[in-house]
Amino acid sequence: MEIIEFDAKRPDLIDQAFALIAAAHDADTPENPSQTERFFKTTFTHAFPGREKHWFAALEGDVLVGYARIAYFTDENTELAFFDIIVHPKHRRQGHGAALLDLVERRCAADGRTTALTSVPVYWEGGPAREGIGAAALARRDYELALTTVNRRSPVDPLGADEEARRFDEALAKAGDAYEVRQWIGATPDDLVDTMCRMETMIVSEIPLGEIEMAPEAMTPEKLRAKEAVYAVEGRRWSHTVAVESATGEVVAWTAVAVDEGDEVNGHQGITIVDPGHRGHRLGLLVKLANLRQLRATFPDLAHIWTDNADVNAHMIAINELMGYTTVDANADYQRKLA
Repeated sequence: MEIIEFDAKRPDLIDQAFALIAAAHDADTPENPSQTERFFKTTFTHAFPGREKHWFAALEGDVLVGYARIAYFTDENTELAFFDIIVHPKHRRQGHGAALLDLVERRCAADGRTTALTSVPVYWEGGPAREGIGAAALARRDYELALTTVNRRSPVDPLGADEEARRFDEALAKAGDAYEVRQWIGATPDDLVDTMCRMETMIVSEIPLGEIEMAPEAMTPEKLRAKEAVYAVEGRRWSHTVAVESATGEVVAWTAVAVDEGDEVNGHQGITIVDPGHRGHRLGLLVKLANLRQLRATFPDLAHIWTDNADVNAHMIAINELMGYTTVDANADYQRKLA
């Protein structure tokens, strides 16, 4: 077995890597949505601003038996390295994962990164069985659990028409004339770009990160538009709903759900965030319910919304349970300081 670095110039290895990831998904987390081919392959040709990626293939002859990806921030958080390692189910427990982890750690350290982070699926009470082999392997290598996020799934119409209308009207009345609901699919309206950059910059400061130390990432209009261009190429369409403060024109609450070309059945909940100065007005519930309406109107085949929240994020978990989310499994984020 040898390990080589590869990139977009090796479509044969990209094809094998996608097939490997699909096989691992079917073996490890079949209840969860699988990654779409267009989305996966676009990661090799288009990068978000402020990101750098590297890919590695573990080969037995011409057959890819293991895959690793490293991702770096290049503007803020330049001490961090995020990685994934996946070994084909038919080739596990043969040392391939350990060899890939050795290489990943050496490469991250050589590139000046001092903390390595990765995420693996784990069992959560009431959910399907998970082997937990990834978590056990990381623990043996002195990785420490830094954060647990719980995966939940909801139907796209969890409350039923009457109950949804009642709760939406209550939230709208609570917001009153102080806020206006705005919605769009895809690129941010020009008049909201600056205020959405403020909301994007706020994210890291407002979500639970457990033991992970991460600085806010400063969003600019140029970066925002560059991100949106990558989403368009990936075939990932985002449904956004925001609450705008009437007096200032500032976005103060925001939720977004993505739907990928190739899987229009499963939506992926992105951020839901309310500016701390505007909490207590049911804006989080208001924008989430309004976004469901837009999603159903735009994506008629959509059946489920998937979300994950830190296990300690009691407020957002309460909102999600109110909206019919049920637990499936969890992801455990592990980190290690590199010598």
